[in-house]
Amino acid sequence: MKADFTTVSRTPFDPPAGGHGSWRCFQTGVVDFSLPGHTDPVSLVVINDVDLVVAGLVSMLEPHSDRVRIAGTIAGELRPIAADVALVDAFGHPNAGVDRLRAVMELGCCRHVVLYTWRLSTSMAVEVVELGGAGILAKSSSSEEIASAIVRIAGGERVIHDFPLTMNYPSTLDTGGLDLTDREIELLVHVARGHNNARIGEAMFLAESTIKTYLKRVYRKLGVNSRAQAVMRAVELGIARKDNVTDLR
Repeated sequence: MKADFTTVSRTPFDPPAGGHGSWRCFQTGVVDFSLPGHTDPVSLVVINDVDLVVAGLVSMLEPHSDRVRIAGTIAGELRPIAADVALVDAFGHPNAGVDRLRAVMELGCCRHVVLYTWRLSTSMAVEVVELGGAGILAKSSSSEEIASAIVRIAGGERVIHDFPLTMNYPSTLDTGGLDLTDREIELLVHVARGHNNARIGEAMFLAESTIKTYLKRVYRKLGVNSRAQAVMRAVELGIARKDNVTDLR
């Protein structure tokens, strides 16, 4: 099955075997759903609300462009972009990104939808599988492992990574020399959305006391002393989007 698309048609269609969706999508290229025999690079859509996160993922996968081709990126409001695989980064999302994954699947424009996260509870992993998610990829994996998993998923496999019991969280995002870790940046995204410490801890799988410690460290690095000031700096750095910021006054 091939789709040539520049618009979205509200015409129901039967997705390819193992695929998802309820609407036909069209774009300026041609997506061939006749996998797994093809040898062209797998087309990939990268999705997260934060531009820095999306740019970091694209940069990480660039060395593997012979196998994985970036068909498009979505930072913020979802829109239909057809591809073999959609990679949904859970960064900054409540419910470990599962709700975002569900929303992408409902668009129906990607043959396989994958969750990319630091950590996931067993119950949420089961929920992803029950929704029809094609994979759960760990952020502790190398770019080579991620690219290989994406190719395998495009070929029809379901790939679910194991999550290590302990992890460090190296910084992969450009924050203008502020030396913020990815977890500290994710914390800022939650703060910008008006989430309290308890909700942030639940989303990030951290104790509320740990969130308080993280906040103090982030404030120090940003040179601020309040949540509102931290959010303003996050917007300036491109970490938080203005349209997602909750008024903290």
